[in-house]
Amino acid sequence: MSPLNTPTRRIDCDLRALGWLALAIALAYTNALTGPFQFDDYNVIAHRSGVHSWTAWAAGLGHGIRALLKASYTLDWTLGWGVVGFHLTNLLIHLIVSWLVLLLSRHFITQHTRLRDLTSLPLLIAMLFALHPANTEAVTYISGRSASLMSLFYLGGLLAYVHGRSKTDLSLLHLLTPLCFALALLSKETAVTFPVALLLWELCKGECWRSAFAKQWSSWLLLLVAALFFLFSDSYQSQMLHSANFNELGGNFSTQLAGVVWLFKQWAMPLWLNIDPDLPVYRKVLDAPFALFTVSLLLAASWHFRLSRPWITFALTWALLQWLPLYLLLPRLDVANERQLYLAAWPLCMAIVIEITLLLKPAQARYAITALLLVCALLTIQRNQDYRSEIALWEDTVQRSPNKARVHNNLGHAYLLAGRDDEAGQQFESALQLDPQQPEALANLRKLANKKAGASPRP
Repeated sequence: MSPLNTPTRRIDCDLRALGWLALAIALAYTNALTGPFQFDDYNVIAHRSGVHSWTAWAAGLGHGIRALLKASYTLDWTLGWGVVGFHLTNLLIHLIVSWLVLLLSRHFITQHTRLRDLTSLPLLIAMLFALHPANTEAVTYISGRSASLMSLFYLGGLLAYVHGRSKTDLSLLHLLTPLCFALALLSKETAVTFPVALLLWELCKGECWRSAFAKQWSSWLLLLVAALFFLFSDSYQSQMLHSANFNELGGNFSTQLAGVVWLFKQWAMPLWLNIDPDLPVYRKVLDAPFALFTVSLLLAASWHFRLSRPWITFALTWALLQWLPLYLLLPRLDVANERQLYLAAWPLCMAIVIEITLLLKPAQARYAITALLLVCALLTIQRNQDYRSEIALWEDTVQRSPNKARVHNNLGHAYLLAGRDDEAGQQFESALQLDPQQPEALANLRKLANKKAGASPRP
């Protein structure tokens, strides 16, 4: 055995790679540590007594959803480190997920003869994932942890499966892999796509789906159990019924296709990141012809490259799997948001790095990837600055979504808390001009009026 391939040498290389990832994340996200709670953080953490003690958390297990996610919030709350503690946990999760991206990319690359000599690529792929600014909503925004924590167990389960396949280890295939799947479901129920992701991994290796299924039956069985649980759970039933009333199936088809196109755009050009995008809701099946054409083109590209460039097929199909099927059946109140990019991102990062390496000369590829990483790091640092305060975040969001009433209301509320009453009133009025029945803006305007009346001197 060559010294370069000894287990000790591999561990040393892995530890150095982990160190580089930790350094990159620390440099890109240090300015996020002091950011306050934002947006949904108040509803799910700061004002949610159910995550403020372990007794309260345990009492909520019989009803509600995402028990493991709530447990992570309870841990941070009870440690007493304040908002910094929540941010540190998010960064630790992001580091672990980036590490899983490295290991999975390594496995994918070694499975394809054309790529086997490109041993430096897994670290570069993981660095691009770690630094990509589109991931800030899942990392800097504390409530975005639902996406990152679910991704940790989702990708951890995929890695356990890959190791189990290579070693024919039944305990990895049928114990650890389903366990990770279950933990992902307890973090965010959209992890139901996990067995399909296992199948996609095998198909992109050229495996027959029947032989692949024989190695995955335990995860598919767990999916069936989870589906039955979701269908008969009062908490999930109410969520699904509420979701089903948002739109008709045909209109939701167009709406979600447009959402997919927006997500691809946000990942490919992360220059206009937006925590509360103003995306249209369509009512008819053919209301979004451009989106239908674009997604059809992506599906055609995925099929076209399945033999010559399977990493492109894997990236496109993986992204569509995470963004489309589930939401076609269960419409979202918000059509799309950037934390959906988190789980979908790593095969996209892998495809970009591989293509740059194959299309350019070695020196050119190094310069191009270095420049890409530097730009991503700078954009991430810049985006984190928007999270430094509620006012900063919503002032930026108003620029991106000027016609969305909720955005103006949230900016007005931030102004109100800061004592900037006149500016708050202007934003509440802007919200009501866009939506005269916006309940939060109406309530906040009354609150502002009462505040001014209380401050006025008596005659």
